[in-house]
This record gives sequence, structure tokens and C-alpha cells, in this order.
Amino acid sequence: MGRAADIPPSPNWSVVRMDEFLRDVRFALRAITKAPGFTAVAVATIALGIGVNASIFSLVNAILLRPLPVESPDELVDVYAHETTDDAHNSTSYPDFVDFRDQTETLSGMMAFTNFFANLSVDGSSELVVGEIVSEDYFSVLGVGAALGRAFTSEEFSGPGAGPSAVLSHAFWQNRFGADPGVVGRAIRINGNVYNVVGVAPSDFGGMAPAMTVQMWLPLSMVDDVEPLGSNWVTGPQTEASILDRRARRFLWVKGRMNEGIEVEQVRAEMSGIAARLAQRYPETNERVRVKVLATNDVALNPDFDRRLAPVSLVLLGAVGLVLPVACANLANMMLARGASRRREMAIRTAIGAGRGRIIRQLVTESMLLALLGGAVALGLSYWLAGVIAAVRPPLPIDIGLDISPDWRVGVFTFAAAVVTGLIFGLAPAARASRPDLVPALKDAGDGAATRGLELRDVLVVAQVAVSVVLLVGGALMARSLGAANDVDLGYDARRTAYFGLAMEMNGYDGEQSEIFFQNVRERLEALPEVEGVTNVSRVPLSLNNNGFGLFIDGHQTSADDTPYRLDGAYVDESYFDVLGLELVAGRGIETADRDENLRVAVVTEAMAARYWPGESGVGQSFRTSWDGEPWRIVGVVQDYRVDTPGESPKDYIHLPSRRNTAYGNLLVRTRTDVAPLLPALEREFRALDPDLVFVETGALWSLAEVRLFPIRAGAWLIAAFGLLAVVLAAVGLYGVIGYSVSRRIREIGIRKALGARTNEVVGMVLARGMVLVGVGALLGIVLAAVAARALTSALYVPALDPVSFGLAVVLLAVVGLLAHWIPARRAAGVEPTEALRAQ
Repeated sequence: MGRAADIPPSPNWSVVRMDEFLRDVRFALRAITKAPGFTAVAVATIALGIGVNASIFSLVNAILLRPLPVESPDELVDVYAHETTDDAHNSTSYPDFVDFRDQTETLSGMMAFTNFFANLSVDGSSELVVGEIVSEDYFSVLGVGAALGRAFTSEEFSGPGAGPSAVLSHAFWQNRFGADPGVVGRAIRINGNVYNVVGVAPSDFGGMAPAMTVQMWLPLSMVDDVEPLGSNWVTGPQTEASILDRRARRFLWVKGRMNEGIEVEQVRAEMSGIAARLAQRYPETNERVRVKVLATNDVALNPDFDRRLAPVSLVLLGAVGLVLPVACANLANMMLARGASRRREMAIRTAIGAGRGRIIRQLVTESMLLALLGGAVALGLSYWLAGVIAAVRPPLPIDIGLDISPDWRVGVFTFAAAVVTGLIFGLAPAARASRPDLVPALKDAGDGAATRGLELRDVLVVAQVAVSVVLLVGGALMARSLGAANDVDLGYDARRTAYFGLAMEMNGYDGEQSEIFFQNVRERLEALPEVEGVTNVSRVPLSLNNNGFGLFIDGHQTSADDTPYRLDGAYVDESYFDVLGLELVAGRGIETADRDENLRVAVVTEAMAARYWPGESGVGQSFRTSWDGEPWRIVGVVQDYRVDTPGESPKDYIHLPSRRNTAYGNLLVRTRTDVAPLLPALEREFRALDPDLVFVETGALWSLAEVRLFPIRAGAWLIAAFGLLAVVLAAVGLYGVIGYSVSRRIREIGIRKALGARTNEVVGMVLARGMVLVGVGALLGIVLAAVAARALTSALYVPALDPVSFGLAVVLLAVVGLLAHWIPARRAAGVEPTEALRAQ
């Protein structure tokens, strides 16, 4: 037995593997730098394919995935209220919130908030701003300090009206006040009342809505001066003077921070217990109110809205994601062509002992290096594209401060996409190149006539064409939907109707003053020769806000535990149906006496009457908005009309008499001609009564249809852009495949020409092969597009299998395919027989 010292040491395999890896990287760097043209095209293709995906992922990430920019967001929970008869995730009243906050032992703190619109006056100029009304512990529970000045203190919450102060968002401070550090202590006017600016929030905190930035925060003690927006529902009588004292008025969203060691299930159990005690103590308002608790990180906007938003996000990601396979197919074809040109190199390496695995690893390293370079460029491209997307302003009355700048998640996504891309486009070409036919390869001889069977390059091109058809069909469907939406009969003339949205409390009016103002401005407007009619309504058709009602209908529910029917509706005056030109098909409309005497009467749409009272007119039927409430008697049935979107089906909708002395108002003004040029003149009539009046929003009624159609318009532009990008990449792929095919058939073409083949016959031969690939890809794409179109059905105003959209996509691909084939076909036709016969 030899001595231990004579035994050779075992190799350090980690060092050996690292040395081999570094050698592969160095070799790959030399290989790609020797082909700068190939490298530039490859990197650009990867950057485009990954960059557009990363930019759309930035949008989805900002809205659905990015946690709140607060301290330890994983410790936060959301507390929602709901009725026993539904499964919604709704808001909470302030008295309930106080009880939750005071009785909890699982949470170290709780805060509440809601949004508001307000009229901001600074240095004599007025503007509409959006912000959040927040509870005392809002900033402390979130762990958010002030970048300048301070946050709110307990003195500002000592009672209703006790805290006329404001904290500005960092972006608003910079944009509106020029980043003036002297803003702290400055007086501003909000809805006519003086507020003092006490602080500026950090730059990375913009409020509770993901990807959006509010402009300021106000203390909840001022809620009676600043009307809350969003979810407002009522579960009982409201006799208290202040909103803060109304247990039935539910308008606040609630979050809490868990104590150390506490789980969400424990918070859920505790909150359910507190809610049960409140139901026993306050049966008038809380008997049917329950709570739900979810981890804040599991919620983007609201669980109910998230369920609708997630499929849209998946469709968008799926659409742009199709660009990447097209790019991968292009790169795989390029690598195959490059591998063919390196047959001699691979053969020499094989002849001197390199194993197939070793060659594959080297070639995949080159692919990965190209992919990572492309990914680095893609990350920069995604920053630019995200900025372009964020700069697109939706047609809303305010700037929502959209922030979709890429973060580390986008970086990880881009890196992962680059790695996967490198593997996808590198493995198959590497496997093909690692099996050279040694003798012809060492002689650097060609492989003769082209193989007549279907090759990998052909399969990749077919896939490119198929994916391009899917994207083009999607873009065409969305574009044609826009055109169809413009031709939809809304039931009223939206181009001859203006709307003026007013929240009179923002302008310092109470209910009685508002009634007088509306009457005066109505008389002024009706006196104009261009005006045919004026009406006041709580909810304008096609607007984003809804008036929701829970209805109990005799014969459809049997007890208070049954689920009420959820319907939308509006409070209207006696002129509403005439101004919109809606026809009453049974009974009568709303009358002045109904409003003066607060009568409980209603007018419903044909769709509602047909659904709940089939075979009857609906007139004389009744419903209740609470199980034990007074009934509302139906006195009329009006024709169906579009109230939510231009393309909706006939909708169940109720119309109730608007009450006198209310501070809200949406005036609809119908004119004799197109209303758009008349808007300034109409607005002057309002200003004549109050020069400082601030509108929530104004415009032609058709502009609200544009808001509703904005997602479709944006989707059409995006999918069309991705489709055209995919077509360009597919055209490059087609050109490469046909050019490669021609280069392999030079000898065959020479023989054909020597035997008398004409130029047009050679061109036809080359075109035929390429167009067969296009045809196969188009057929496959049509099948895939038909399946994908089903996912867009809810957003379309044309059939999902619209033949025009499919036809346009196929024709465009066919034209692009012909153009992509023409150059190599003409090159093939120009080959001289003697040169071709000597070439191989």
C-alpha cells in the first residue's frame, strides 16, 4: 500500500467547471465580435421582443403586483364590510371603524381613508384636485413620514371641522408650487374654506391607489366640507348632523397593522366577533353587516375589481407575449444559418475530440450571451416605453399621476425572459450544428440540392406567421369595434347633448342655495336660441360613476335574508326623458309633483319590466330598497337606452324623482346642432352667475363614450403595434428562410436554367415554396386567432369571428410574405448557369 502522500489529489471540480465556463464565455465573446452585423441584428431583435414585454409587464406590475410603498406592507390587512345577502368587499362607516380600532387586540393600529374631489384656489386661480380624506393614524400605521413639515396631529381630529390642514403629495408640491420649501404654513382655499399646508409627503408615496398619485391629504374631521367619493352605501337611517356620526353611512376603506406573531386568520376571527357585537348593539344599522379581512399584499385595488382586471391584464400580457416567440423563431433561424456557415469549424472540433455535449454547451453560451446583451438593451427600452405609456392621458378631468416606472421586479422579469429566450433560440440550432457530416464539412463542401421535406427553419417560419395572424386579427377586431361603437344607436343624440358636472358644496353652496342656482342657470340656458332643453340628473349616461340600488321585488324574494337584485339607476327631474328624447312605452314619466311631494314612484326600462314582470307592462308593480322599507310604485316604462357603455345589451335601469334642495347636479343641455362648438357659450351662462364656479367635468355627452371606449382604443393601438412588429419580424424570417433555401439550391437552379427554364419560372418556383409556408402558417393562425378572439368578446362591438378582421389580417400577411420573397426570388432568377454549376 502506497503512502497517503503518493495519492494524487482529487481535482477541485468546481474550479474546473468555472474555468471551463469562463473559457466558453471568452470564446463566445470572440465569436460574436467577429460577426458584428449578425450580433447587432440579434441583439436588436431580442431587445425588441423582450423590451415590449417588459414595458407591458411594468404596467401590470405597477397596478397588480407592486406592494404599497410603506413600512412592512406584509404586516397590513384590509378590513371590508358587506351585507349578509352579498359577497362584496365594501366600505365601512366611521363609528364602526372607531369601534374596530378601539376594541382590536390583534392589530397595533388601524386607519381609514377615502377619496375626494375638491376645488382648490391658490393665488386667485382655481382647479379641480383629487386627494384622500384620512383618519388620525393614517400616516403612522403606514409608517410614512413627511419629507417636509409634518403629518397630521391629534388636535386636527378633535371634532368635526377641527382640522382645516393639508399634506401635499411630493409630485403636486413640485408641479403646482415649484418645490417651494416655504409652502409649509401657506394658506390655500379648498371648496372656499381656508386650509393650512402642514407638510409634504415623501416622493415614493402617492396614496392607496397603485400606480396613481393623489395630490393631497386632508384630515377626516373635514369630511363634511369635502364630499367623499367612491363606495358610499347606507344600511339604515341617517339622522345625525355630521357624516362622522352616521353609523349607517359607509364610505371609508380600512387597513390595520398586525401585531408581531399575529396571522390574518386571527384578525379575521376578531373582527367578525366585533362586527357581531355591533350587530346586536345597533340592529337598525348593523344587523345585516358583516366583515371580511384580507392581507393587503393580496389586494391590488379591490378584490371585486381585481377579479375583472386580472383577465384584462392576462389578455394584454398574452398579446404582447406573442411577439417574443416570433423574435425567438427569427433568432433560431439566424443561428441555424450561422451554424451552417460554421460546419467546417464544428467538424474540426469534433475530429480533434470535442464531444457533442461540449459543442452544444459552447454554442448555447453564445446564445445566452447574445440574449443577455439584448436583455440589457431591452431594460433600457422598457424604461422608455413605460414613459411613453404613462404619458398617454386617458380622457379624464384630472391627471391621475400614473407611475409605471420599472422596478426590481421588471428587472428580474427582463433577466428571466433573456435567459429563457437564449435557451429557446439557442438549443435547437446548437443541437443541429453539433452533428456535422464530417467528410463534406472538412472539405467545406455544400450539401447539394435542398432537402424537399419540411425543415426546422420552415417550422419556425410557420410559427411566426401563425402568431402574426393572431396579433393582426386581435388588432383588427379592436379597431373595427371602435368603428362599430361610433355607429351604435345610443337611444339619444350624444353629439347634440352637453353635460356639466357640479358638486355645489365644492363651491360653497348648501342645498337651498344650490336649488336656486340650478333654477337660475336653467332659465338662462333655456333662453338661448341654440338650446332645446335642460335637465338635472344625479347620474349622466355613460359616466363612470354609478348609482347602485339593492331591490327587493315581491314574488322574487321571500325574506330579508334573500339576496337583493343589484341594479343601477338615477334620480331625474321631470324634463329628463324629453331632453334625451326617450320614448315612454307605457304609463307616464316623472312629474313635478313627484318631486315636490317626495312621492315614491319610479320609471323603469323595458328590459327591467320584461325581466321581472314578463307578459306585463310593469306599470303598477312595486319594489323596495330594503326588505321592510316603503314600496316604490312603478308609474312608467321607458325605452331601453345605453347608460353604461355604447355596446351594452338592454339594461335593467330605474329612474326615481330627484329631491329638492340637493347640492349635487349634473345638467344635461340638448342643442339644435352639434354641441361641441357651443360649449364655451354654454359655460359662460354658468360663469355669469358665479365667476369662480368649478366644474367636476364638462363636455359633449359623446366625450363620455370616448372615455368608455378608451380601453378599447388603447388596446387596439397596442395590439396593432405588436402585430405590426411581429409582421416585420416574420417578414425578416421569411426573407432569411427563402434566401437560405436559394443559397442551397444554386446548383439546382443553374441546371434548370441550363436546361431552358425561364426567369419567371425560377421566380415562381422560389415564391411557391415561400408562399406555401405562409399559407400553412396563416391557416394555423386563423384557428388560434378564433380561439383567442373568445377572450376579447366582452370588449368587442363586432362578432369575435368577424370575417373582415380575419380577412384583413390574412391579406396583409400574404402581401408582406410576397414582398419578403421577391428579393431572393429575383436573385435566384439572375443566377448564371455556368456560375451555378461551378459554385458547388
